[in-house]
Amino acid sequence: MMFFIPNLLAGQQLQTVRQLLEKPQFVDGKLSAGAGSDYQKNNLQANEKDENVRQAQLIIQQVLAANGKFRTLTVPRKVRPVTFNLYRENMYYRDHTDHSILPGNPPVRGDLSMTLFLSDPESYAGGELVVDSDGVRPVNVKLPLGHAVIYDACTMHRVNTVTSGERLAAVTSIESMINNSQQRELIGELAQLTRWVQDRAPQSAEERRANKIYANLLRMWSQT
Repeated sequence: MMFFIPNLLAGQQLQTVRQLLEKPQFVDGKLSAGAGSDYQKNNLQANEKDENVRQAQLIIQQVLAANGKFRTLTVPRKVRPVTFNLYRENMYYRDHTDHSILPGNPPVRGDLSMTLFLSDPESYAGGELVVDSDGVRPVNVKLPLGHAVIYDACTMHRVNTVTSGERLAAVTSIESMINNSQQRELIGELAQLTRWVQDRAPQSAEERRANKIYANLLRMWSQT
C-alpha cells in the first residue's frame, strides 16, 4: 500500500514550519536507530527538546488530524509526533524497515510510515526515498515541497545519498485501527468508491448500500 497526499502542508503553515526549523540544533540520527542498525544511518535529526521543534510538530499533528484523505486511508489509532530528518551532502539511510513497536505510553505499533518533504526537490540532488512496494519494482519518491507519501512500514526502503544541497523531511509512524495491510487497502479503495457514489447519486439506494458496506467492513476489521 502506498498513497500520496499533495500539499498536505501548504501556505502559511508550511512557511511557519520551515521558519521554525531554521533555528534548532540537529543531532546525529544514529541516536534513534535500532540496536545493530546504526551503521545504516547517516543523517541528522532535530532535537525534540527544542521548543521550536515542538511547535513545528504540533502544526503537523493538527494538519494530519484535519486531513480527510489521511484519516480515510490510514484509519489512524495513534500517530507518533513527527521527527525532522536532515540529510546533507554524502548523507544517506541504507535499506531498512521501520520499527514494529515504538516506545511510548502506551507503545505504538508501526503499521504505516509517512515522509513529508520539506525541501524543494530542485534544491538538492539525490536523496530519493526508494520503497520496495512489491519486492520487485522499487518506487523512487522525490516529491514537491509540502507533499507527503505514506506506505507500509514493513516494506524495505532507503534514502539515497544526497550528492549536493540539503534534504529536510518530516517522518512519522502510524498505528492503524486496521492492522492488516490488505484489509486497510480495501477499506481505502471502498471509501473512495463510496464517495464517488455519494457525489453522483446522492440520497439514492445505491448511496445507502455503499455506506452500509463500508461501515460494516470498517466495524468488522477495526480494533479500537
